[in-house]
Amino acid sequence: MLECHYTKPMREKIASMQKLGMNDDEIVNAAVKERGLQALAAPPEEGFHLLAWVMPWIVVSLGLVAIWLFIRRLNRKKVAFEAAPELDPEVLNRYRDNIEKDLAKLD
Repeated sequence: MLECHYTKPMREKIASMQKLGMNDDEIVNAAVKERGLQALAAPPEEGFHLLAWVMPWIVVSLGLVAIWLFIRRLNRKKVAFEAAPELDPEVLNRYRDNIEKDLAKLD
């Protein structure tokens, strides 16, 4: 943000440090010493902070694997429904007869 409560004072400090002849690394180290790692725009790429760089890729990868497994599971269930067993014609005729008798009772 251009005009937040942190930007203007920090820009003035940076300008005064540059006038004193400090290089970029010295200015960054002074800001980190004063404010902690929150002064940095991005966490350092070392130690525990490396997790902040790697974790989004791990989470996205796990999400894609979960979606793939879910779709695979759904496709297996479809195949199970498509492969219905053959019915014995005698059993089928008996059920049809029962249905016809029940329908005749309704009339």
